[in-house]
Amino acid sequence: MRLSHPSAPFQGIPAEDVFFAANDQFVQMGYSYIILNMQEDLYPERPLQMYIDIQAQSTARNILLGALLGRSEQLRAHYPQLKGRIYTEISPAQFDLVTFYNQNGFAAGDAREEHSFQLPLGSAQPPMGCEFASVPLQTPQDQHAFLARLNRYRLSPISHDFLLMQMQQPYFLALGFYRAGHPVAEIMMTGGSPDTAALVMLYVQRDMRRRGVGRSLLVAACDLMRQRGVTSALTQGFSGNQAQAGLLRSLGATRRRVISLLPGLNLG
Repeated sequence: MRLSHPSAPFQGIPAEDVFFAANDQFVQMGYSYIILNMQEDLYPERPLQMYIDIQAQSTARNILLGALLGRSEQLRAHYPQLKGRIYTEISPAQFDLVTFYNQNGFAAGDAREEHSFQLPLGSAQPPMGCEFASVPLQTPQDQHAFLARLNRYRLSPISHDFLLMQMQQPYFLALGFYRAGHPVAEIMMTGGSPDTAALVMLYVQRDMRRRGVGRSLLVAACDLMRQRGVTSALTQGFSGNQAQAGLLRSLGATRRRVISLLPGLNLG
């Protein structure tokens, strides 16, 4: 089996982070890549997040995984003081990949899950010195700035096309708490019918957490949704993210399904 790098960036990924595998007859057997993603807000206890993906025949997976682990050590050497993890994301139905990663020491300690919850009731008071307002989305610059703030707290980014599509939905809203024009917390909800809305994203700036700010903003958004006939919502969360899991428990959310598994190796 032979390994090589592409001669140029592959799907926007630097060539040194991509590996091709070929057999001794130079027939390509698959490829893999690694993406370093700093997540100090989403996973503060393990901010160094390294996503790997292997798309290959089973005979090439081990050599490609070995190459990725070697590259991960090189990347980690730039941040020796940080804890992190190497992880991938696979469907629970991909039994061969589940077995492959388990056999190579990856633990299934995290998963992307879908939850449903009834829209919460309560009073929504903005934090002291803050005002409650719609997110400005009139211009492409406004839209990209909003996405940049949301994606800072996500493993998988929301695209501009997705935002534009959701802005056309009848139950779209984007709201936030702002202090002197600067966002303290923001939320995005959407939906095409009053039956069930979707909570796409909710974030709170780090220095304002553990004060009920996120729940207060959610209550305010849900109150507006309820006035339009919505009574329940769906959302996605990561079981390994303590803040997300705690909010879902406080809402009495029910897990509907496991969307994907995130097998991982902890670093440090």
